[in-house]
Amino acid sequence: MSTVDKTLKLLGYLKTTSPELGLSQFTRLSGDDKASTHRRLTELTRAGFLEQDPVTKAYRLGAALTRLALTREQSFPLAENARRVLERLYEQVAETVHVSIVQGEDGLGTLAHIDDRSHGNRVYIEPADVLPFHATASGIVTLAFAEPAFRDKILARRFDRLTSETETDPAVLALHLEDARRSGFGRSEGAYEPDVFSVAAPLFGRDGTCKGAIATAMPKARFTETSEERILAAVAKAASDLTSYWGGELPRKLKATWDYLIE
Repeated sequence: MSTVDKTLKLLGYLKTTSPELGLSQFTRLSGDDKASTHRRLTELTRAGFLEQDPVTKAYRLGAALTRLALTREQSFPLAENARRVLERLYEQVAETVHVSIVQGEDGLGTLAHIDDRSHGNRVYIEPADVLPFHATASGIVTLAFAEPAFRDKILARRFDRLTSETETDPAVLALHLEDARRSGFGRSEGAYEPDVFSVAAPLFGRDGTCKGAIATAMPKARFTETSEERILAAVAKAASDLTSYWGGELPRKLKATWDYLIE
């Protein structure tokens, strides 16, 4: 891993559940020595990507990230349209819904989400988490429709087992990708979080490449044969709408596959 990769990876350890971390915590999470970690934190702070509390000395995300996020959204508005489509999708499925976009080779980052507010037993989205390609419905379907070279590069790596249901064999994962390309949907049953079922559909940009996925997640017990077609139809329509908002177009074969679902 390059020095730049190691430096930027430090930002990913900050989450809504741990918005501030100290030097020792960063050192433990990164697995690097304290001197190297301190040097990288100092560089990020100097550039405005981190701020350091003058009293506790803990680090938090800096204002430079806000500026970059605003610049990105004003130049290439993705989040606003994503939230609009998610509101409609949530009304139809009454389960947690989210849009995730590719973050390089690490996985997908959450662009927008709506947590379920209609059930006591629900799935929550941690927006700072990076969703792995191999263990999530969004990751599977994104990889299924990704460029072959990118897909092959991801499948060549070693995968972590996150739950007892996580598939780590690249050959088996390749079969899951084939299923996702054939149906247009990625599925995950307890592979990322135990007892959570999720289904996702791919999103495409102006250049025709798959940018990420739109998904719904729920306790496994609530995904039944009765609800399946309704949920698949809602997710497919949402993916079609958001792809259009982003200036993209569904691949012809995928559009034909979804004809029975999208009116």
